[in-house]
Amino acid sequence: MIIRNEPVTFLRDHGVSSLLAEPNRELLADGFVFTEGPLELADGSLIFEDLKSDKTWKWSEVNGLQLLRENTNAANGQTWGPDGRIWICEQNGRRLSSIKPDGTDLRTELEIWEGARLNSPNDIITRKDGLILFTDPPYGVDPENRQLHFQGVYSYRPGWANPKLLLDDFERPNGLALSPDEKTLYVCDTFRYHLRAFEITKSGEIQSGSGRIFAKFDTDGPGGPDGMKVDTDGRVYVAVLGGIWVYEPTGQFLGIIATPKRPSNLAWCGPNGSGLCVTAVDQVFRFHLNVQGVMPWKSS
Repeated sequence: MIIRNEPVTFLRDHGVSSLLAEPNRELLADGFVFTEGPLELADGSLIFEDLKSDKTWKWSEVNGLQLLRENTNAANGQTWGPDGRIWICEQNGRRLSSIKPDGTDLRTELEIWEGARLNSPNDIITRKDGLILFTDPPYGVDPENRQLHFQGVYSYRPGWANPKLLLDDFERPNGLALSPDEKTLYVCDTFRYHLRAFEITKSGEIQSGSGRIFAKFDTDGPGGPDGMKVDTDGRVYVAVLGGIWVYEPTGQFLGIIATPKRPSNLAWCGPNGSGLCVTAVDQVFRFHLNVQGVMPWKSS
C-alpha cells in the first residue's frame, strides 16, 4: 500500500545519485506528528514511532497502516536486543524498555547509572555479540529533574548492575552506528553539527585517543545530524536537514539524497536490505538503492 511515488532529487551530488536504483521515493504513510525509530520486522513489515503522540505504528505492503501500541513515553530509537525482543529508548520515560515483536509484554530494562536516573535515552544499536550501545541526551527531562549533568554514550548487557559509560563529552549525542566490521563506532552530536568516529575494541571499550571528527554538516538552517545507518561497503548515511547525507568510509562526501522534510531516522529494509525507510516529521517513505545495508543484528 504505497500512497504515492515522488521523484528523487539530489543536492551537492558528488556520486550519491549513482546509489539509487529507482528515480522515485515511495511515500508509505503520512499524517503523523513526529515520526522516529523505524525498524523492519521478520515478516517485512515496518514499525515506527510517532514520538509526540505516544504511539507505535506498523506498516506492511498487505495490510497498510495499523496501530501497534499507545502510551509509549515518547519512544524514540529502537532495535533488536540480544534476547530477540525489540529494545526501545523512551525519551520521556527516561529508560530502556523492551517489547515482543507484536507490541506486547512491555518490560523496563534499564533506567539507572550508578544510582542516578538516566537523562533521556535517544538511539540504540546492538553489536553482533549482543553488546547494546545507546545515547543519552537530555531532551525528555526538565533541567531541575536531571541527575546526570553530562550527556553520555553507554554500553550495556542484560544482567549488568550498571551500564558502562563510554563517552561523556558530547553536547547532544544522538544517532549512532557501527562500521560493517564493528571496529568503528559513529556518534552524531546534533548541537555541534558534526559526526565523530571512535575505534571500539572487542571488549567494548573505546580506544584511547581514537576519537576524530568524521564529518561536519554545513546546513542551510537549524537541523543537525540525527539518526544514522551504514551499508555493507561502509558508507555512512546520516539524517540531517536537507535529506540523507552520504559519506564514503574514508569521509569523502558523496552528496545528499534530498527529502521534502527534515528526516529524523533511517532503517534498512526489504528482502536483500537495499531499501532505505526514512522517518521525516509527519511522513514515512522509502528509497530503493543498488547497495545493501547493514541490517540490525538479531539473535537466532
